[in-house]
Amino acid sequence: MSTRNKWLIGVLAVIFVGVNLFLIKHDLLLVDRTSIVHDQKTAQSELVENVMVKNGVIQTAVEERVYFSEQLGMFTRFLVEEGDTVSPGTPLYEYTVSDLEEQRLVFESEIEQIESEISAVESYIDELESIENQIKDTTSSSSADAGQSSSLDDEELLVTIELEVGIDVSDATVAQTRSLINQQIGEQEAQVERLEAERDKYERLADGLEDSPVVTVESEYTGQIARLAEDISHPLITIYTDSLASHSKMTDEEAKIVTEGMQARVTSPVAESVVDGSVASNPLLPEQEPDLNGKSMYPVDIDLLTATQDWFIGQHVVNEIVLESVPNAVTMPVIGLDQSKIYILNEAGLVEPRIVEIGLLDGDRQQILNGLTAGEWVTVDPEQIERTGMPYITPMRFNRLTFDNLGYTESRTNWKYVLLGVLPN
Repeated sequence: MSTRNKWLIGVLAVIFVGVNLFLIKHDLLLVDRTSIVHDQKTAQSELVENVMVKNGVIQTAVEERVYFSEQLGMFTRFLVEEGDTVSPGTPLYEYTVSDLEEQRLVFESEIEQIESEISAVESYIDELESIENQIKDTTSSSSADAGQSSSLDDEELLVTIELEVGIDVSDATVAQTRSLINQQIGEQEAQVERLEAERDKYERLADGLEDSPVVTVESEYTGQIARLAEDISHPLITIYTDSLASHSKMTDEEAKIVTEGMQARVTSPVAESVVDGSVASNPLLPEQEPDLNGKSMYPVDIDLLTATQDWFIGQHVVNEIVLESVPNAVTMPVIGLDQSKIYILNEAGLVEPRIVEIGLLDGDRQQILNGLTAGEWVTVDPEQIERTGMPYITPMRFNRLTFDNLGYTESRTNWKYVLLGVLPN
């Protein structure tokens, strides 16, 4: 071959390769591009949350204080020590009455006040029972099934229930309304029992003055003795109740979005467990006097709802406050997003681009509001997509090539693909 022909062949080869490279890189409309997708996931339907994480420390949810007035007499002694567990009726301290007649009048005044409260609660119970009887009379003419599923039609009775019980039952069924009223009756009867126990206590104290001027003061609370005063200062005794709370501090931006009643989770490395909680209060008042040159910090307490004995005051914990929660949200890996675009691997074997609307971000999971259905396959790495609307292939997984998988298709179909692989085209 002459030198001239060699040069001609070389020039043609360079032109051929160059044109093909140009078409591949710069004119995608003229070249089919199959995407090799190594990473793909199915869209899920799951719970997503927007969570604020804050450090906290376990404290008592309620701190009760017991006071003593020197006008009652002379303090004698404590009957408990710091760390002791107490319950209603546990003796706390003694004092000697300086004026027996005056002390008897104090006890009798307390008894009179309690009996007045008992009378008021019992009258309220009578009103609730009267309302419950009116509901029976109103629905007696209708069938039992209709009464269970329908709502009250008596407007005057509905207004009475709203005023007396404090709830709107216009959308409640008759059965639900009666259940709410009976629940309220039960709560009021329990209140009567508590008041009667308190009245009996003061009656015993008044009767005891005839035998001795020494009065024993009993606890009204269940909890643990936290502090005893070294002198007769206020408070004399501080009791930590059994209920616990996680105390945390927040900046003004954080305190603005945390509201009472929000659900929370509290994790304790010491107890090695997680308990449910609820934001008890957020008064939006700084813990210390505001300082122009310093940041304000706001106290927030989270009541522990399911704490066990492994949880105790002083533990350092981690709080997760749920600011927003969406159940059954459609989600995908956040790294699969190309701004607001995702790539679907559809059942036709093609790469399908979609513009989607995004919602909450929960860790590495992104909620998709519109444009994606749970169960659809999406690409995790958008850079693996060569061209949309074109076919895609995925790497062969040899660990999936087992005889057990032959059961997914019919025998005839299996032999068809075996022959296609063996026979020449």
